[in-house]
Amino acid sequence: MHTRRLDDRIRYLSTQINGAPEGEVDSILQELLAAIHEKLERLRTRAARQFLHGQASEERRTVPTNG
Repeated sequence: MHTRRLDDRIRYLSTQINGAPEGEVDSILQELLAAIHEKLERLRTRAARQFLHGQASEERRTVPTNG
C-alpha cells in the first residue's frame, strides 16, 4: 500500500469509528491500529535510512520547481 493510500485509509477508519455500531468498533480499531503500526514502521525505516546513509527520500507530495 502506498503512503498516500495508507494515510487515506487511516483517515477513513478514524471517521468510521464515530458512526459504527458497537459490535463493529473493535474490528475497526484493530484495522486502524494495524494501519498506524505500518505507517510508523515506514517512518522509522525512512528516518533510519536518512540518518545512517544521508539519503533523504523524495517527498511524493511536493511539486518540483524549475528554477
